[in-house]
Amino acid sequence: MLVAVALILSERDMLEYAAESYPLIERHVSVQASATNEEAIRFYHRNFDVHRVVLPRVLSIHQVKQLARVTPVPLEVFAFGSLCIMAEGRCYLSSYLTGESPNTVGACSPARFVRWQQTPQGLESRLNDVLIDRYQDGENAGYPTLCKGRYLVDGERYHALEEPTSLNTLELLPELMAANIASVKIEGRQRSPAYVSQVAKVWRQAIDRCKAAPQNFVPQRDWMETLGAMSEGTQTTLGAYHRKWQ
Repeated sequence: MLVAVALILSERDMLEYAAESYPLIERHVSVQASATNEEAIRFYHRNFDVHRVVLPRVLSIHQVKQLARVTPVPLEVFAFGSLCIMAEGRCYLSSYLTGESPNTVGACSPARFVRWQQTPQGLESRLNDVLIDRYQDGENAGYPTLCKGRYLVDGERYHALEEPTSLNTLELLPELMAANIASVKIEGRQRSPAYVSQVAKVWRQAIDRCKAAPQNFVPQRDWMETLGAMSEGTQTTLGAYHRKWQ
């Protein structure tokens, strides 16, 4: 028998309802709440007695470590999956194009609006019938997310906002463990069972290896190859965790 041990929530009224009606079930603050600082985290802890906060993907590794030192709530960070360049829970691109907000349907670029079509010009990806990208033979096709499409800007076609790429923090695992990060999040929504199985297997092996010998931890080549094959555009990045200018 499966039993829910935690509820991931972003709306304050839902957090209040859960705290009052189901006090024995842990309350985790969703990434959609965009809690990025100590004051916000303490607010959720003080008012709703939350047990965990999922940090947005816009923080540097330094900021994550700093928050882990000063906040009273265990933290969870994104470890692998789609890279969101927007403020979590505040992006209106998907809802503008589909009429469905990620905050209500639970996903950006909902799968039911996605369409692939082979044309004489190449493989087209569309979101609610709007052309997001067109791929030629041999090109790696990314999921049609509005912020990662290629558009004509001043006569030039390119990724105007962000290239299709996936977040992969495997090399940061020792630092995250040393900072006492409670858990790492692997994106699984709108993903196949095969994707979830392969990615989770790699991360389970890596976490166990890092726990056993954090000082000597180095990501295995086969791990990185597996994760690379599962990534958008078959390329990965550390995202906001690491920027040269920080």
